[in-house]
Amino acid sequence: MEIRDLRYFCLTAELEHVTKAADQLGVSQPFLTKIIGQLENEIGVALFDNIGRKIKLNEYGHAFYVQAKKVLNDVDNLYAQMDYLLDRRDKTIRILSNISSYSPDMVIAFQKEHPEYTLSIDFAYSGDIISALINGTADFAFSSPPIMDDPIKGIKSELIFCEYVCVLLPPSHPLLGRDSVNFEDLEGESLVTTPKGSALRINLDRVFEKYSYRPQIVCESNDMNLLIHAVKDGLGYAIIPLWQAFSNPSLLQYCVNVDLPDAKGYIGISYSTAPKDRPATQDFADFSKKFILEFVRVTYPPEGKKMDFSSKEPLQPPPIEK
Repeated sequence: MEIRDLRYFCLTAELEHVTKAADQLGVSQPFLTKIIGQLENEIGVALFDNIGRKIKLNEYGHAFYVQAKKVLNDVDNLYAQMDYLLDRRDKTIRILSNISSYSPDMVIAFQKEHPEYTLSIDFAYSGDIISALINGTADFAFSSPPIMDDPIKGIKSELIFCEYVCVLLPPSHPLLGRDSVNFEDLEGESLVTTPKGSALRINLDRVFEKYSYRPQIVCESNDMNLLIHAVKDGLGYAIIPLWQAFSNPSLLQYCVNVDLPDAKGYIGISYSTAPKDRPATQDFADFSKKFILEFVRVTYPPEGKKMDFSSKEPLQPPPIEK
């Protein structure tokens, strides 16, 4: 018994005429008669009574028709749901990142320009990001350090920009107002930061090791908002990307430059080189690179220059020209 057979049966029952049903279905009358006969043989009873030149469901046929319609409705709902999911998938851009500070600004700007798409962004460590790009469960990845190109695995990476950091201090901290601070100034202070394996922590650990600095870490989280609240409540200081300060203007008065040339991280965008026929992927690739480069150009100080946090001017992402 096939779904097609149930559709043929139900239409024949509704029209009460084999020839008319066959014409509407685009099949021959003998073929339709054969299909109905196969159903009756499988069930073991006749489903129709002949009434003149018409046919009409008998007691068994009526019971079979009710259940067959339920099956067909369920099948139609299943197809509709799958079509919906496939359509959503074609319009969903799946992104993984071991960086947390760039997502909100870019997501909001992209959604305003491309409301027909949905962005799905999740945190992941480098190993998981590479696996997702290879097996196709992610379209893009933002990472620091950038993921290496791997032609064999079909992964391509592009360097987007170099990110610097600043120190976020609790309100009324004695170091506030300084032009810059270094590790000697922070000696003995408690640090709140991201866990090992995250982009920020990878780059910080490299600098800590180079300068033989052993921070007193009192809190670790990939939730940047939690770390910011911890600093505001006096739990300790945090070293945050400049982007984080620019995206939260209220933080600027609590930020101080870091007097460490090595306190930076390179940001890359990675994607699979497998052919894609979804326009969403190309739209996002073009938009994200343009957005980040323009944001950095407009809001960041020239290379080698320190940020003037004393201005306390709210900074907003620049408009992206189409």
